[in-house]
Amino acid sequence: MNSDGILEVEKRKKKRNFKPVYIVAGIIGTVLCIQGSIIYYTVSKYNMKIYPEVWVGDINIGGKTKEEAEEAIIAKHNTLIAEKIINVKIKDKSYSIDTSKLDMKYDYDRVIDEAFKLGRTNNIFKKYSYIKSPEKIDFKLNHTYNLTEVDSTIKKIESENNSSPVDASISKSSSGDFIIKAEEYGYQLDSKKLEEDIKTKLDNIEQEQNLVVQANLKQIDPKVKEIDLKNINSKISSFTTSFKSSDENRSTNISVASNAINGKLLMPGDIFSFNDIVGERSTDRGYKVSKGIVNGKLVDDVGGGVCQVSTTLYNAAIRANMPSVQRYQHSLRSTYVELGMDATVAYGVLDYKFKNTLQYPVYIESVIQNKNITFNIYSNSSFNDRKYDLINEVAGDKVKVFKVTYENGKQVSKELLYTDKIKKVNG
Repeated sequence: MNSDGILEVEKRKKKRNFKPVYIVAGIIGTVLCIQGSIIYYTVSKYNMKIYPEVWVGDINIGGKTKEEAEEAIIAKHNTLIAEKIINVKIKDKSYSIDTSKLDMKYDYDRVIDEAFKLGRTNNIFKKYSYIKSPEKIDFKLNHTYNLTEVDSTIKKIESENNSSPVDASISKSSSGDFIIKAEEYGYQLDSKKLEEDIKTKLDNIEQEQNLVVQANLKQIDPKVKEIDLKNINSKISSFTTSFKSSDENRSTNISVASNAINGKLLMPGDIFSFNDIVGERSTDRGYKVSKGIVNGKLVDDVGGGVCQVSTTLYNAAIRANMPSVQRYQHSLRSTYVELGMDATVAYGVLDYKFKNTLQYPVYIESVIQNKNITFNIYSNSSFNDRKYDLINEVAGDKVKVFKVTYENGKQVSKELLYTDKIKKVNG
């Protein structure tokens, strides 16, 4: 065979060998086109739908449009909200909170938007994979609520259950015996904890099976208790001054101020303020115009004579071993007490204060009889082991005032309290 014949045979063989390749390529191309069509068709079906196996709680929103998903969620969750009642228990009372009044709102839009976007940023093949081989993905709804109804309920609980403590009190009977009225404990709602407990129920409103909240009342102790007042059992000091020379107005002023102090109780550590207890000296409060010392002169003054009350009380308090916190001498010498033993007051300007430094409560009694004013200080009988007195020593235009302490009738100490300058005689 010549060379031309051989060449022709080779060409025919090559043509026969190319036919299977074309067939295979065609088949593959057809399969790919079909598969691509399937992928495209499958993915395109979800263009407006959420991919499969996307859940919100126990609701499968996969394959639903946004609108369908929202309807399914609202139908389930709004019904749950509307049916919930939270009961608050306190003592033998119960208060209910209807959750339908709390304007509870779920963040449907956020969840549905996030669910819809899932997988959409990927290429078409990954999208197809999301659809054909989905893994369950669960979204959690969050919800908001208005606490106005809750706050209103808590305020109602407070108004119906809170109570203020009442101190034990002490008074003297006409026979001279002490009468003690026991204390009462107060109670206060722990409103902060109650609100937190209610919010916990609301935050987990769908899962909560027990919607009962137990409110707590905190006990508030009174400052003064009966057991404390029982320690008052003896007079520990007394002091009297006379106002026999006083006119009717001055006598009235002494009586009004004295009555304001009568029965005053001081617990250990308490500070007595004459101006705070007696108050402003005004005609509305029963005070009259009488002579009083103002800036070194005797002038007509509403409440004139009240300084005799503060001075008498001062002497009784010192003799009960209760020190002064504030004490001022008169600008004129007082005739109803010895030199250096006065304590003047002027409302809003000068005050007389002393502190109960004793370990037991103190009861102050004022008595007016036959134009004499007396202050009696009562406390525990153990203080009677010691007695206290004031003495003065005059030197020129100065007077030194000492507190003298006696134990079993014998002087055991003499303490200088202060030195006053002697003023000219009153009137």
